[in-house]
Amino acid sequence: MAPSLAAVALVLFLFSGAPPMAVVRAADGGAGGTTHLHFFMHDILTGSSATAVQVTKGPVASAVIPGVAFGDTFVIDDTLTETSSPSSAAVGRAQGFYMMTSQASGATLTVCANFLLTSGDYNGSTIAVMGPDDIAKDVRELAVVGGTGRFRMASGYVLWKTAILKGLDATIELDVYVTTGGGSGGAATIDSSTPVSPIGGGSSAAVRPPVGGWVNSCIAALVVAVVVGSYV
Repeated sequence: MAPSLAAVALVLFLFSGAPPMAVVRAADGGAGGTTHLHFFMHDILTGSSATAVQVTKGPVASAVIPGVAFGDTFVIDDTLTETSSPSSAAVGRAQGFYMMTSQASGATLTVCANFLLTSGDYNGSTIAVMGPDDIAKDVRELAVVGGTGRFRMASGYVLWKTAILKGLDATIELDVYVTTGGGSGGAATIDSSTPVSPIGGGSSAAVRPPVGGWVNSCIAALVVAVVVGSYV
């Protein structure tokens, strides 16, 4: 007696490489979650407590902003606080640099910075941000390109708004929307303690490839062959 199609289908389902239903639902529902963070960055270029220092002076003066030149580069270690007041509770630091990258028109800075968070559930985690800051716009959008700690494998965006401008000193309001690669709205799925597989080949006893995909397909094919053969 030939096996029924239902029996063969059941065997293929049990041994296929398809993800569990929970994983499918997680992917459809965005189980990684999006975290919204809101704080203010204080970029101070003047006075004895400056947090932004110019390290490069460009050779060509800007036609838009007096005293600013294409190529001007500033290194920052700006305070992040809960409100626009610099005396409000500190939540972290913005460390990195920005530079004037527009020549002929406009006034666009390219920003590359890490938000090092120092309070609450995200203490010790970082968010890496990069993108254009067109200072003529009310709201600018920068990209979240990575992170560490609770924000490993992060992606997302930052809405960047100038809240206060006093001469060269600025207070920037930041709305950060971060999506991580893991579930439960937080930790990503990479275990940093896992040994790295050798680049040049070889083997590592602690590193084992996942059993699935073509391996499961081979097992399914073998089981089907045995089942079919038993009825021939």
